[in-house]
Amino acid sequence: MKDKKFSHCTTPFAISVVILMLAGTLAASGPKETVLHQFGTGTDGAAAYGRVISDASGNLYGTTAFGGTSGAGIVFELTNPEGPGGWTETVLYNFSGGSDGSQPWGGLIFDTVGNLYGTTFLGGAANAGTVYELTPGTGGAWTETVLYSFNGGTDGSGPQSDLNFQAGNLFGTTTGGGSPGTGIVFELTPGKNGVWTETVLHRFMSSEGISPRAAVIFDRDGSLYGTLANGGTSGAGAVFQLKPTSGGTWTEETIYAFTGGNDGYGPLCRLVLFHGKLYGTTVIGGASGVGTAFELTPPGNHHGPWTLNTLHTFACGSDGCYPWAGLILDWKGTFYGTTQFGGLPSNGGTVFALKEEGGIWFEGVVSRFKLSNEQLAASGVLLGKGGTLYGTTIGSGMNAGVVFEIQP
Repeated sequence: MKDKKFSHCTTPFAISVVILMLAGTLAASGPKETVLHQFGTGTDGAAAYGRVISDASGNLYGTTAFGGTSGAGIVFELTNPEGPGGWTETVLYNFSGGSDGSQPWGGLIFDTVGNLYGTTFLGGAANAGTVYELTPGTGGAWTETVLYSFNGGTDGSGPQSDLNFQAGNLFGTTTGGGSPGTGIVFELTPGKNGVWTETVLHRFMSSEGISPRAAVIFDRDGSLYGTLANGGTSGAGAVFQLKPTSGGTWTEETIYAFTGGNDGYGPLCRLVLFHGKLYGTTVIGGASGVGTAFELTPPGNHHGPWTLNTLHTFACGSDGCYPWAGLILDWKGTFYGTTQFGGLPSNGGTVFALKEEGGIWFEGVVSRFKLSNEQLAASGVLLGKGGTLYGTTIGSGMNAGVVFEIQP
């Protein structure tokens, strides 16, 4: 299994809603799903791989990896309607595919004054990807600034992840580059005259795991955690921790290496830290070979190995399969995520929920996707006001995906 690699896929899917069932309890009424925007004109974008975010007014922001006036992807805003006219998409920026970047696979983050930040997989000075900022101006215009262009060498190449702010600095990952070219974790620090300086915090070796595709997260002590899609002792990927040292360097520890068996294979997700434990998904592996949701528990007194508990093994039945993205957590302790396939009878994928009751974890389907023109959920969902979920699908062929809303 060591030769397995993950690639982005496009397979047709669409949304239809079913009743949420957790721990055998039937909900009083089923969730209501609404398509807020369907991509498909070409210039409005195509293939929204990154998760959407919202501002204080409930407007949604996201990226598409393709489409736009140059076919190199866009940044978009969906305006929250105040009347019966529905949601309105505005393209905030069209990537040209040149020095400004190309193919923004990852999502966006805000800073405290309303600027947006993200990454592009390609483009930039060396066509190895960029980190960019979008600044709002008068009349609704946004200005893009490339904060850093990767050179494809030891500084990294091909970022697909979201970014993370910590103390005014940006943190992220690249899928390649570094030395020996298997991905890095980086930090960008702002300086005078708008110049940002990159510091490589760690370059991954195949024995540790390779190709980090998701954002890193922080704990309260300042340590970083993330996932590696491949590599590790069994070639099935890993979860890592980076600890800062007093000398300004970072120490890497592989806290769990997947075996590719019942524990899963290929974590592509951003992790969730809750009560000191880490939660995530693997896109394949598990008892049925089609993905898992997992929990990692740290050792007592910080000594010994982390312990993996498989919360759910997907079976590609009504529960779904191939969970590409990670999980989110609501205020009640329920996790939500998406799968690319499964969800019988349509086999078009699911939005699912995971809940612990009496020490046992139960998986329930919130929404099933049909094989139609609204297709293939590859991003995680956003939890909005009142428990409303927002997400995107990628699309295939002439169908370029959608932004959807699921109201409880």
